[in-house]
Amino acid sequence: MVVLNTQGIVLKSVAYKENDLILTIFTRKLGKISAVARGAKKSKSSLLSSSQIFAYSNFTLKKEGNMYRVAQSEIIKSFYNLSYNFDAFSYATHILKLVDTFLIENQSNNRLFILLAQSLYLFSEEDIDMEYITLCFELKFLDYIGFKPIVKTCVNCYNNDFKNPVFNVYEGGVLCERCSEHFEHNLNMNITTTKLIQYILDNDILSCSKAKVSKYLINELSKILKIYMDVYLGKINDKSLNVLKSLNKKGVY
Repeated sequence: MVVLNTQGIVLKSVAYKENDLILTIFTRKLGKISAVARGAKKSKSSLLSSSQIFAYSNFTLKKEGNMYRVAQSEIIKSFYNLSYNFDAFSYATHILKLVDTFLIENQSNNRLFILLAQSLYLFSEEDIDMEYITLCFELKFLDYIGFKPIVKTCVNCYNNDFKNPVFNVYEGGVLCERCSEHFEHNLNMNITTTKLIQYILDNDILSCSKAKVSKYLINELSKILKIYMDVYLGKINDKSLNVLKSLNKKGVY
């Protein structure tokens, strides 16, 4: 029997039988896997705390057929406080859904694992712009799965000396003023937004979180990323995040 020790973050927890849970875990060594946590629903189970969504733990896993079984676990950080803040919970479940939906099973991605852990940490902190952090995560996530937008140079002529760029989703990045005349579906873009995107791509998310970014740039980046992700990943039905954005528009938050 194969036994493996690895860090992991619970992306999903589903009831199975009377007291068991089936966990979807993004692990550092194995990538995304499914594992049975037997007896984890019992209040006195040693696996209870590490079987909750968001939980970041050390896992001892045993391979059983096509799945794993959680033999032991030790919590590193529960991130339980995310569940008590609707904004934090909505954004955190959104990034977990991205990882769960688009990450292929059994393929490790250490950069993405670190990014996810650091993002959950930031969401659990106070005085953090959660929308901005989510945009940082989305940009870096696109990079780590092979869909990085190009903003350093024009994607058509490779010129890097431009003052009035546009963003073309279907071409995968920015077009200079001259090249933009030859393409359709261009999106207007502030030159500072291109610099912000490159800054996010070049730096870890903890460093990015310290930057003071205007609401105007956040809104522009959000609109562009929404269209970009819809084209390359498909539309994501994220109910909690949609509710949050609807409430924000109505001024409830």
